Formats: sequence, structure tokens, C-alpha cells
Amino acid sequence: MWHIERVRHVPTPPLHLFVCANRRSPNDPLGPGCGDAGEAVYAAMKDEVARRGAYRTIWIAKTHCLGICPKRGCTVVRYPSGDVFAEVEVADAAMLLRMEKP
Repeated sequence: MWHIERVRHVPTPPLHLFVCANRRSPNDPLGPGCGDAGEAVYAAMKDEVARRGAYRTIWIAKTHCLGICPKRGCTVVRYPSGDVFAEVEVADAAMLLRMEKP
């Protein structure tokens, strides 16, 4: 039986991005994961949110595997739309932070 307690309700932001920064062994059959590329994209997005002062309207979360392993860059998922983007690079960060769909 689970024993959890809802502490408080947190309003859902209009835009929430999940950035894969998963790391695997270099010889893993799925590849090395998003690792450094994911870390760089995550940092770029966090910096842009801070620059805009958009802490309440745009949330950025670093995750492990999102189920898509690109050959380069990283995978990013946008919510609430559920759009999934692969091969995302730092240069793509600002475009993905736009509130409307890219």
C-alpha cells in the first residue's frame, strides 16, 4: 500500500520542457545517450528562461532517457503539447522556448 500525501497543488506552467541528459556506455547498442549535448541544451534553456525572467511560465527539467536516442544532439519533449524533438542543439534552445508551437 502506498502512503503518499499531496502537500500542495502546483499550477501547471504554460510550457514545460524535458531535456534528456542520459549517459550510457560508449559501446552500448543504443549509443552513448544525450549526455553532454543534453547538459548543454539544458544550460542554454535555463539561461534563456533566467534572461527573460520567465520562471513561472516556462519550466525546464533535465531527465534521463526519453526513449529516443539521436545520433547527435539531444531529445527534448514539450508539454502540454507532447511534441518530441530529436537532434536538438544549443542553437535550437530559443526556438523551443517560444510559447507557440515551432
